[in-house]
Amino acid sequence: MAKKKEDFDITKLPIEAQDPEIKAEDFVISDENKVVHEQKLQTKPTTFLRDSLKRFSKNKSSVVASIILGLLLLLSVVVPLADQSDVSVSHPEAVYLEPKLFNSGTGFWDGTKNFENIAVDISPDPEGIDKEANWWPNPERFERNAITKKVFTPETYTNQLSGYGKQGYLQTGYYNNIDDSKEFVEFKTQQMSVDFNVNVNHYVTEFDTYNEEKLEVIEGKDNAKLPENYVLGEAALYFNYIDGEEEKHSIEIIGYSSEHNIGSDVTSRATSKVNISSVIKSQSEQTVFEKCSFSIRIKNELKHENTCILLKKFSFATDSTDKAFKEQFLAPNFSDATECMRRESKIESAINYKYWSSTGTKQIYESKVVYCSFTYDSYEAKLGTKEWTSFPLTKLEEYRVKGWLDWNVDVDFEHGEFVLNLDTFAGEVKNPKKCPVAKDIAPEDVYVDPTNGDVFVDCMITFYKYYGYDSMPVYLFGTDKSGRDMLKYVFEGLRTSLLLGIATTLVCCIIGLIYGAVSGYYGGTVDLVMERITDILSGLPWIVVMTLVIIHMGSNFFTFALALCLTGWIGTAATTRTQFYRFRGREYVLASRTLGASDARLIRKHILPNAMGTIITAEVLMVPSVIFSEATISYLGLGLKNLSSLGVILSNNQSELTSNSYLLIFPSVIIALLMISFNLFGNGLRDAVNPSLKGEEE
Repeated sequence: MAKKKEDFDITKLPIEAQDPEIKAEDFVISDENKVVHEQKLQTKPTTFLRDSLKRFSKNKSSVVASIILGLLLLLSVVVPLADQSDVSVSHPEAVYLEPKLFNSGTGFWDGTKNFENIAVDISPDPEGIDKEANWWPNPERFERNAITKKVFTPETYTNQLSGYGKQGYLQTGYYNNIDDSKEFVEFKTQQMSVDFNVNVNHYVTEFDTYNEEKLEVIEGKDNAKLPENYVLGEAALYFNYIDGEEEKHSIEIIGYSSEHNIGSDVTSRATSKVNISSVIKSQSEQTVFEKCSFSIRIKNELKHENTCILLKKFSFATDSTDKAFKEQFLAPNFSDATECMRRESKIESAINYKYWSSTGTKQIYESKVVYCSFTYDSYEAKLGTKEWTSFPLTKLEEYRVKGWLDWNVDVDFEHGEFVLNLDTFAGEVKNPKKCPVAKDIAPEDVYVDPTNGDVFVDCMITFYKYYGYDSMPVYLFGTDKSGRDMLKYVFEGLRTSLLLGIATTLVCCIIGLIYGAVSGYYGGTVDLVMERITDILSGLPWIVVMTLVIIHMGSNFFTFALALCLTGWIGTAATTRTQFYRFRGREYVLASRTLGASDARLIRKHILPNAMGTIITAEVLMVPSVIFSEATISYLGLGLKNLSSLGVILSNNQSELTSNSYLLIFPSVIIALLMISFNLFGNGLRDAVNPSLKGEEE
């Protein structure tokens, strides 16, 4: 009986086990004269490439990474060819359009943007027709036709200066670190000239400041409080002037107090107006002042606390009929502290025209405001249907010639005026699909200047038609500040970045392989000399080398790649040298040398194939490294000129991070995918082509 395998397992034998019994049938007698032929292999033949692919396919993450890389590479070619948008020129009509994939209203990737707590105009409708006529955000920033889902807050108070705030208090004073040598800080009017010699009176009609008691009584506020971390100071009104000898003088008009009631809203607290002319004449012999001003002084109590006054309103009045004088004298007047703060900081014409200036702190306190939250459709705002005042007549004539619009306007001269001829008037839209005019033009939409006969037309215009689009465009990645389609722009940049990365990597790989192979194979003096050369080159900062090359040769694709290659091959050479040191002393290399193999054959057939796994990984990772290097240079303003790349796109849009973040998100996601995918892909290649892992199971 033939022995079983278990019979030869010595671990199952007793300690004093005897040798197994051997019988004749356990052996097969072979005829020594019989010719023995090789048997056919029981497994299918394979190749190095096929085996590498088999091993690569077992690494699922590397397979996914290769699919992503292939898709990105395909899109970098297909998208720029398929997308007909011209990204080489600006499109002002389509700037800052949000990314859009779904229909508006879905709330995600639909071309809309949500705005929270935007101050709105709460002025009443002067005609009383539309209760919400003025309940809208700044019309210079937002288009009314693009606003949906409006939600208004109740009227509230804010200490932030708002474009549509109302009333409030002008909080002016000083911080606790004020110099003790200062007796006061001032809230000062602009300089003016005044003649008190004439029989004309000038008055202070409103000087209304508040304390806690007045806040409770007049404003009806329970537990009224002053601004946080502030104490109430004392204020006075002064007249300041410079005499002929350029000496400064001051006259007190209204004395120091923490509460003033001139022009107060409550009669019981109100005091009469102050005659400035009488006060000045009683305290000064000079009556004509060429350089003078008024100032509200806040006394420095030396308590080292934050001190302020709350000024509700302030105004002058005059009996003068001089228009120019009244304009400058009454300019500082205000009954709305918020409005005063807004106009005080306004720049008009080309000069900094200020009604008031301050030597201390100045801010608004408890301004009334209403906020609105809403959804804003960027496509409707830029390219939707809205009114265009004074539409060009040449365009209307163009639409008439094309047959889109039945347009005719005749102007008659009657009774000394130019008037519209209603009998011949026509403004009917004939082709709504093509014509940008969204509705028929009525006679009331046409204005004729009665003095010269000029015609002005107000039209409802569909702007995407006006700009030549067949339908409302959709931009998957949105548009930038120049109106360029970010989808095409990003993938054009990806194509440029990939070409730069792959081309640079190939050149660096060839140079580095040759250099590192020679250095690592021969060693000794050759290696010592070659390593000192690489030490010198690697000591030069790559960014300095690149900057010098770009400055002297220009920032085009060729010079950029050249600058990257000048020192980029050093890493490949070092990796190759390390691998050659690792494998050159192996037994199979020594055996081949003993059998007469040449140095070139040893390098090509025995050492290099075993080193390729690590080298390939390093080279694959060099591609995203090059892309990052290009992005870094672009941030320094030395990016590719007249070419789009991911680095150039990120550099151009870095200021848009908070306002239009999608301009950075999409190219950043592409770079992140490249980095991760190349890393996983390179690791998979290393495992697949490394002969030491061939045939092993994962």
